[in-house]
Amino acid sequence: MNKKVLAVSILLIMSVLVVAGFSLFYNPPQTSIRIGYLPAASYGIVWVAYEGGYFEDEGLNVTLVEYGSVGDLVAAFSKNEIDGAPVTSVAIAAFIKNIDAVVVAGNSLDGTALVAKNSSGINSIRDLEGKKVGTVLYVPGDFIFKKLIAEESIDAVFSTYLSPSDAILALENDQVDAAFLWEPYSSFASYRGLDLVQWDKEVYPIDYPCCLQLFHTSFVTKNPDAVTKFIKALIKAEALIYSKPGEALPMVKKYLPGMPWEIIYDSIIRIDPDINQPRNPLSGYFNKSELQSFYQLLVPSILSVNDLNTLISRLDSRYYTNAISELKKEGFNLPQIYYR
Repeated sequence: MNKKVLAVSILLIMSVLVVAGFSLFYNPPQTSIRIGYLPAASYGIVWVAYEGGYFEDEGLNVTLVEYGSVGDLVAAFSKNEIDGAPVTSVAIAAFIKNIDAVVVAGNSLDGTALVAKNSSGINSIRDLEGKKVGTVLYVPGDFIFKKLIAEESIDAVFSTYLSPSDAILALENDQVDAAFLWEPYSSFASYRGLDLVQWDKEVYPIDYPCCLQLFHTSFVTKNPDAVTKFIKALIKAEALIYSKPGEALPMVKKYLPGMPWEIIYDSIIRIDPDINQPRNPLSGYFNKSELQSFYQLLVPSILSVNDLNTLISRLDSRYYTNAISELKKEGFNLPQIYYR
């Protein structure tokens, strides 16, 4: 081999080694994502994904931003202050025609109870005949109970409150006879001595979305891989929550400093014997057919037929499906719900 050929060979080998070394140590820049949330236990899956480092592991630089109400959260989304957020399924229905959003995954399931005083004589939803019932704006479980109320021709008078705390106070002050409360406020009501009369799971056996994960359409278009990675992080957090609750619970408690440990545990982790599952399961589970069945309940009270069609068109399961596929390839032990 002449010297010229030898020199070229050495240069080629060195180039390969440099490229290989660069590939080994190079970390691509993280995708930045701004996520809004409310201080409620049903948002715990996002907090665990953040505190547990699952977002970071997926190459995502997530910033969490707290808001005081669903209205504030949706307004921030509309103003592009955040890229995405878990939002109650009913709020999504109410605002879908006014926001440019794509629903890509779940966040939490179920989680509403009929609550009354122990002395009320209310033992089931059928005892609400002629009663005053408190509801909270944009709570998905209300529509589950109202479906049965309509089917049973139960004559109840509804008063709508802006927050669960307002509804609990109205119940304790006898302004209403019962109230529909979502978690963790139903468990909190029990902690205050009120009676958890009936759970949504007892009147509607199909899991329905408490909250769903949505993103701006433009963000999804520009960052499809980041959306898939975000969902993967949520599912990893979900697995930790139910396999190692002792690790996950402090991560959730950090974002609910005023909420007792027992309430958070009872709300999202403990298996309630009456329904054989957590009261408000935290899950990225996303099933379009089940979602469509649930959203039919909101027509025409929240959704017109045209709005329903718009909403259904915004349910995009591609990133969820990709996330599940990638986790399986990685050998990740998926929670049982993903094998339905």
